[in-house]
Amino acid sequence: MKKVALLTGAAGKVGRYVLGALSRRGFEVVATDLRAEGVPLDIRFEPCDLSDGAAVDRLLGLVKPDVLVHCAAVVAPIAYVEPELAEAVNLRGTEHLIEAMKKHAPDGFVVFISSYATFGPCGPGDAVRRPSDPCYPDDNYGLQKLTSESWFAHSGLRQCSLRLGAVLDMQNLMPAHPCYRPFVFMVSLEQPEHGVDVRDVARAIASAAAVQPDGHVLLIGGDDSWKLPARDLRRDMFGAMGLPLPPERAFRPNPDLSRNEGWFYESWMDTTQSEQLLSFQRVTHDAFMAELRRLKRPQRLLLAPLRPIVSRAMSSASPYLGKNAITAGPTLWDDICTVFDVPENVARSRSSMPPPPPPFAT
Repeated sequence: MKKVALLTGAAGKVGRYVLGALSRRGFEVVATDLRAEGVPLDIRFEPCDLSDGAAVDRLLGLVKPDVLVHCAAVVAPIAYVEPELAEAVNLRGTEHLIEAMKKHAPDGFVVFISSYATFGPCGPGDAVRRPSDPCYPDDNYGLQKLTSESWFAHSGLRQCSLRLGAVLDMQNLMPAHPCYRPFVFMVSLEQPEHGVDVRDVARAIASAAAVQPDGHVLLIGGDDSWKLPARDLRRDMFGAMGLPLPPERAFRPNPDLSRNEGWFYESWMDTTQSEQLLSFQRVTHDAFMAELRRLKRPQRLLLAPLRPIVSRAMSSASPYLGKNAITAGPTLWDDICTVFDVPENVARSRSSMPPPPPPFAT
C-alpha cells in the first residue's frame, strides 16, 4: 500500500515540481493550497487556508498523512511588504499543522521547507554556511523560518528541515508580485548567492520524504558551479534574455567586505551532507544557462531592436536611481523599510526579537 504524502503550497513555485517528484518516489500525493491552479487533475486536491486552525484540523483528520511536506510560505521579499500575511501563514500555519499532526498523524514524518534566510546576513568575507552554524536572522522571513524549525524540532514529531538556497525556475524567473522589481537591485552585486534548479529542489524534497532523515537540518543548493556572486548570476540571467546587466550604480552599493552587517542573507552553503543523504544535484549552472538560452531565444530575437529601451525601463525600477533615489542605509533592512514603506517599529518588532520558546515541547 502506498504511503500518503500531504503537500502544502502545492500550487506554489516549488510545490508544483514537488508534486511530480513525490509521485515518482511512489507516494500517493494529496495536494493542498488555497487554489488548485497548476495542480494536475489526476492529483487529489483538498483546499485549505493554513491560517484557519479548524480547517487545518479537518484536513489532517481527513488525510492522516504518513508524510507531511510543508512547502507553503509567504517568501521574501513578499514577506516584507505583507508582514501580517507572512505571520499568518509562516507562523500560525505552522502552529496549526503541528497541532493537527500530533492529533491525527503522530507517527507521521514532517519535511519542513525552510530557507538559508535563517542564517542572517552574510558577506563575501565569510561566505560559506554549514548546518551547525549559529543563526542571526535580521528580517521577519528568516526569523519566521527559524522559529518554525525550532517548533518542529521540539514538537515530538519525527521531522527534518531543508534550508533552500536561491531557487531558480526558468519558467518563472521573475515572479509577478511588483515588489520583486525594485528588490532585484537591492542585493549588492558582490553578495554570495547559491543557486539551485527548482527541479533539483523537488528531487531533494521527495528524497527527504522517502529517506526520512529524522532530526536533520539539511542545506539545499546546487553543486559548486552554482556558488557565484550576485553579479555573475544576474549577468547570466539578463544575458539569456538578450539584455545587458544594468549599470552598477543601479544596485545597492557593496557594504564593508569584511563584515556581515549590511549584506543580505544569501550565502554559499556546504551541501556535502545533504547531497550524500538525498542525492539531488543533477543540473549544473552551465547546463541550466544553456537550457535557459535555448528557451529564451525567441524572446531575445524579439527584444533585439528594443534592447536599449527595455534595458532603461528595467533600470528605472532601481530605488537607487532617478529623482526619487534613496541613499543606501547601514543595513539592507533599512532600505527595505524605506522602499516598501514598512514602519520601522513594526519591521523591527517582526525581525529583531529572539524566537519565542517552543510551545510544543512534550
